[in-house]
Amino acid sequence: MDEKLEKLESLLASLGRVAVGFSGGVDSSFLAAVCARAIPDRTVLIHVATPFVSTPERISFERETRRYGLPVAVVTLDPLDDPAIAANPPDRCYLCKRAAFTHLIEEACSLGCDTVVEGSNADDAGDYRPGMRALRELGVRSPLMETGWTKAEERELLRAWGHPVWNMPAGACLATRIPTGEPLSAGKLELVRACEDTLHELGLAQIRCRLVDGAMRVEASADDLDALAGYGATRHVDGSVMLPDAVLRALRTAGAVRVEPLARPYRRGSMNG
Repeated sequence: MDEKLEKLESLLASLGRVAVGFSGGVDSSFLAAVCARAIPDRTVLIHVATPFVSTPERISFERETRRYGLPVAVVTLDPLDDPAIAANPPDRCYLCKRAAFTHLIEEACSLGCDTVVEGSNADDAGDYRPGMRALRELGVRSPLMETGWTKAEERELLRAWGHPVWNMPAGACLATRIPTGEPLSAGKLELVRACEDTLHELGLAQIRCRLVDGAMRVEASADDLDALAGYGATRHVDGSVMLPDAVLRALRTAGAVRVEPLARPYRRGSMNG
């Protein structure tokens, strides 16, 4: 990966003063770490704080920013203030990404930055990501995608460089837990957050709590499904697991009135349809 890292550093060095759209996740943390090593005097991190950001990413943002020695700016935005976004149409991600990066670009310009960059990587090229169109329209660069980095490679170097974020499970905006066409609300997002935080507190790592037709549906990685099965839960041939009574009670305590009893295997992009 030395040659690939050189290529990335060379690209970043050609972009002038750089503003990194920094969420606290693996991708933006890796991009920030490379900037801190290659162009520390020409980098600023900008975080868009919204109710759509999950708790693990909030915690990671607060922890990781202290590691880089780079200036940090925070822009506060509530996408639900825009009725078009709150309606949760199929292109919600495009609308939301455009709103967030419009504010981020304004902040970057006020700080004298020449280029705004963000952390999409080569793995994202084949996924359904309407937000990428907004980035292209706004002129935001994606250096990791441009130089062919995968998340596995990012994790490997973050681990070697001593960043705890290296093994952070893949995250996504909380709005992705609610099917498009079903309106978003602060209450729904906070319910999803509370249920996912509850499962994290129970020791599960890669999980999603999907709010579908008013019922909370749990998806979990193979390892987390194994952990649930360890409670004595029934395991089905497709890998799904009946949620143990203790987990059902915990989710109801977190505010979920209806919980689907079957935890399904986690699949990236399962709500894209």
